Amino acid sequence: MRVLTRGDLDGLTSSLLLTIAHEVSEIRFAHPKDVQDGKVKVDAEDIIVNLPYVKGCGMWFDHHVSEEGKLPGIGEFAGRFAVAPSAARVVYDHYPQHKKAFDRFTDLLEATDRLDGAQLTKQEVEAPTGWILLGLTLDPRTGLGPEFQKYFRWLVEYIKEVPLAKILEHKEVSKRTERVLREQEEFKGALAKAAKADGGVVITDFRGQKGVPVGNRFLVFTLFPDCHVEARIFNGHAGQTVIAAGASIFNRTCRVNIGQLLGSYGGGGHKGAGTAQLAPEKAEKQLAEILATLKANRE
Repeated sequence: MRVLTRGDLDGLTSSLLLTIAHEVSEIRFAHPKDVQDGKVKVDAEDIIVNLPYVKGCGMWFDHHVSEEGKLPGIGEFAGRFAVAPSAARVVYDHYPQHKKAFDRFTDLLEATDRLDGAQLTKQEVEAPTGWILLGLTLDPRTGLGPEFQKYFRWLVEYIKEVPLAKILEHKEVSKRTERVLREQEEFKGALAKAAKADGGVVITDFRGQKGVPVGNRFLVFTLFPDCHVEARIFNGHAGQTVIAAGASIFNRTCRVNIGQLLGSYGGGGHKGAGTAQLAPEKAEKQLAEILATLKANRE
């Protein structure tokens, strides 16, 4: 079997569990939007995890609330869907026969649930450690990119062999974790310049900016504690504008189901976070609509 996933800690933990449950010959990566647009080809040997469903795949595992309404159109499929803290948790629950082997990675699975579900403390945001810190080296939103796919595939196997302390000491990991921690303050400075509060929404506009420091995506909520949601805007491919919205993990008063909201604009995500890529000719109008909805729906 082959695994098709996205490159983050959830994708990593899901891939690790699937390599225990199946003989996996390859791990591939795809952007959710490319999957939605039919640009990714699959067949019966592909296990899709943490991505939208593609007809013809061998198995599918996902947990995004934006995909729940699509289940009637999908019909029967091998695998499992559930609205859960992470796709890895869905994979874990699907294979009770492998529970003993899976339970070696309980700490990793719990950290994946918390990072993907944005259930972090202020301390973990400002000074991340352990699996959370490792997860930030995999999060594409931190800005770490070079040799990403090779690093991801290597970690899937290395995590099986050595304990977390040894993993964090490895030069391939430590050079990334050190950069994340080193550039935290620089990223705060970039946020201070690009972000503004408007009606309880932090609007962070990185369009046209290059060389943004690596940074934890949750740091913005330590700078704007009174805001209930962030809308981060940046340049996408082919002139598109990307909006990534996320409810505050400290001020939990956002009443918008963000995954469903952005799903209506061709994107998707969780109840508390999601993304959408907006076409150039519609971007400004759609951004205004999305921001108005985020501002209006607060406890």
